[in-house]
Amino acid sequence: MYLALVLASVLWGSLYTAAKPAVDVTGAIQVTLCRVALACLCLTPVVLARGGPVQLFQPLRSHWRAVVLLGLLNFGASQMLALSALNFLPASVNGVLNNTHPLWVAIGTTLMARPHRPGLLVVGSLIALFGVCVIFLPDLDATNLGSNVTPLGVGLSLAGSGVIATGTVIARRVMPGNDPLAVSAVASGAAILPVGAIALFNGGLAPIFEADDSIKLLLLYVGVGCTAINFGLWYYGLKHLSAAGASAFQYLIPPIGVALAAIFLAEPITLTLLLGTACILLGLAATQFASDAR
Repeated sequence: MYLALVLASVLWGSLYTAAKPAVDVTGAIQVTLCRVALACLCLTPVVLARGGPVQLFQPLRSHWRAVVLLGLLNFGASQMLALSALNFLPASVNGVLNNTHPLWVAIGTTLMARPHRPGLLVVGSLIALFGVCVIFLPDLDATNLGSNVTPLGVGLSLAGSGVIATGTVIARRVMPGNDPLAVSAVASGAAILPVGAIALFNGGLAPIFEADDSIKLLLLYVGVGCTAINFGLWYYGLKHLSAAGASAFQYLIPPIGVALAAIFLAEPITLTLLLGTACILLGLAATQFASDAR
């Protein structure tokens, strides 16, 4: 269970570095379509081989509304927002901001129940917010007008983070009694038609088929590794842990994303990026601790 969440976090951390070149060539919506379509195509045969149609459609019989909503949010909206943010942010910055969702999960959890340590929750939230400002605000001064960090990119990335947090809570309600791979297969399938329709009105499918082989390999990786395998592992963890408990493992994602972007995309690791990342991780840990009923 814990190994599954660690591996899911590593795959998630590699998403931003792998997806950025593909987004630059084909477009964010096209990459999202590849992710959901490949995830569905990969996971559906596995579920059918393990348990047949009964196991595949079991999540729909018990929670069909939640599963469809999960597909639209986690497999559709969150990915379009996160990948669109890559047009306005470095992969490293997007990887940090898009993975602040444990903060939103912790805050949402405490809104539904009295927080165990309300003061720590407020302090942790402020520290995480300060970390976002440390990353973002230095790029607004006159000496950094050419910076790749923009308000629109920050907004898209944080909005995607909020959608992921909502999807995490929904997934936690769906997972008990259901096969995580079946939920991932059906939810990703539910996202294909709406994402495909949006893609048709935003450049169509031609950019995907006309891309060179290196980009197609990246699309294959983000669809199979960063989506099919990633969500299968993540939902397996959610089956056994609370939403807040599972989200704690995703503290690994920001530093992994920063490191991979520096290695493969030659993105600079600045002092403000390191400081901001550290503040966000500290704030996330504090809010997680504050919302823990134990």
